[in-house]
Amino acid sequence: MRLRLVTGNAHKLEEYGSILRGLDCRLPLEELDAESAVECGVTYYQNAYRKARSGILSVPPSGLDDWIVLGDDSGLELPLFDNMPGVHSARFRYANLSERAALGAFLTEHHVLSTPARFVCWIVAFLPRSSWCLACSGAVTGTVTAESRGSRGFGYDPLFTPDGYSLTFGEMDPGLKDHISHRARAARALWCSLQGALPLGP
Repeated sequence: MRLRLVTGNAHKLEEYGSILRGLDCRLPLEELDAESAVECGVTYYQNAYRKARSGILSVPPSGLDDWIVLGDDSGLELPLFDNMPGVHSARFRYANLSERAALGAFLTEHHVLSTPARFVCWIVAFLPRSSWCLACSGAVTGTVTAESRGSRGFGYDPLFTPDGYSLTFGEMDPGLKDHISHRARAARALWCSLQGALPLGP
């Protein structure tokens, strides 16, 4: 049995591979491009479901016994700003800047040095030859700043410092980040659910 992650983000595929190895998951992880799965939902779950659904439809019926198809969506939420950018995190624009630079410019213009924040992730998994799916979520709280620190990770990682740590995700050792992140927590919940739902073996 293999896992297929519906994504067009190579960083995300690499991160999930690291997270799953840390969970002692021995199932091979492969990528399915998400170009056909437009993120038009109003919730993370809707976008994750749409990706996973598009992935399962692309697998030949003869191969459904061998695949668990995953879709995910995640975002950064700022509670003091109505949880923006939230589900629009990957498309957040401000003064025509990239997402990370746009968020920094937004905070600077609002005279905010740092503000509470949380990363949220939802994962949806379609199971072999099944009309039902599993859905799990994870979140990590912290603070976000206008100043970018560190070159590791991707997206908003250099702006986000998780509670209890002094390093941003962009400065943090990838192994530590992959243990405490929102994506890791969602993947951990999903892996526990899959082990209860399928005879995955050792």
